[in-house]
Amino acid sequence: MEASRSVRPAMKAWIVAAVLFLLGPVTVTSVSAAEPILPPAFAGWTISGPVTQLAPSNLERIASTRAPVFREYGIIGAERAAYSQGAQQARITLYRMIDPSAAFGAFTYLRDPKMTSVAGGIWTAYAAAAEDRALLVIGNLLLDISSSPARPQDEDLKGLADGLGPQADRTPYPIIAGYLPSPGLVANTEHYVLGSQAFVQAFPVGAARQRDWIGFDKSAEAIIARYRLDGQSSDKEVLLLIALYPTQQIAAERYDNLDKWIALNPDEDPGDGRPTVFGKRSGAMIAMLAGADSREIARVLLDQIQYGSQVTWNEPTHRLTDPSIGTIVVGAFMGTGAIMLFAVAGGLGFGGIRLFVKYLLPGKVFDRNDQVEILQLGLTAKPIDAKDFYRIDPFKKT
Repeated sequence: MEASRSVRPAMKAWIVAAVLFLLGPVTVTSVSAAEPILPPAFAGWTISGPVTQLAPSNLERIASTRAPVFREYGIIGAERAAYSQGAQQARITLYRMIDPSAAFGAFTYLRDPKMTSVAGGIWTAYAAAAEDRALLVIGNLLLDISSSPARPQDEDLKGLADGLGPQADRTPYPIIAGYLPSPGLVANTEHYVLGSQAFVQAFPVGAARQRDWIGFDKSAEAIIARYRLDGQSSDKEVLLLIALYPTQQIAAERYDNLDKWIALNPDEDPGDGRPTVFGKRSGAMIAMLAGADSREIARVLLDQIQYGSQVTWNEPTHRLTDPSIGTIVVGAFMGTGAIMLFAVAGGLGFGGIRLFVKYLLPGKVFDRNDQVEILQLGLTAKPIDAKDFYRIDPFKKT
């Protein structure tokens, strides 16, 4: 008994070691065998080194302190590779996000307000560039391109996007950006956020930075942008925050509790450390303005924001039309003819097989003597016997 007790743990250890040994190579192979998305060449640029692939847990190697924000948006993986075109060198980092909304959010997070919009082709939804850097959003893919001494030309970026476009997720982008009013908007200051880490950087409003007071735990999404408004000094900017919630009930509950963190629409400074913010709720949306000098100035901008529900249908559509009368008549004749041909063919097939079997095997398969019963009226002296049907040779001359 003692021997058996000491052997069983050893056997279990060997089994576990064997399983880990077998699974270990499979796991490593599956990661290393994943094909990189970055192409070997595009628009005259050729890759000049290996592609570095990173999981979200190792994102600090290329994103440094920005890695937690990328994970907050939702990142699947990242790639980085060096490219060259003559004397020019470029480094391309590709962030594969969970969906286009996450890619758009990370794009607004990385974008510098000094960048200008560029044309990236039909596959590129958002693009911004400076002299030595460019950002492209292609579905759920975000590309960060830095180069020296100058970035690739717009046509080169278009060629890169054309190669990556078919591999990208093409679901819709967030609609919340459409609620931002255009007058007074400072270009390239929009920040789409899905979590508190990106939010506190985009909306640094006093004591409200201490916690998630917007409600990202309630599936909220928010966009923040800077504005220059009439009635304020030209060098002073205000922060507009628009938060969108799944339902009007969640938005109402969150709006009613905002006074815990901010002084919402006060007549004067509350003097308790809470930042003064002017805002309103419209349906499932909350809009707030920080930095405005007065309620009247804030109202001019807030009155331009109205919630309107939008339904996005992502499934393929089909158009149903009634056929013409000629199509109906021709279809009826063709259907009837097909049924008749099928009936004739079935009857000939069944009858022919039956006659053929009866000729070869009389009384063996069909109409066997013990299964044939003849009703007789008894008008003749001799009763009819079923066997007589197979004794007579129909081809014999009498």
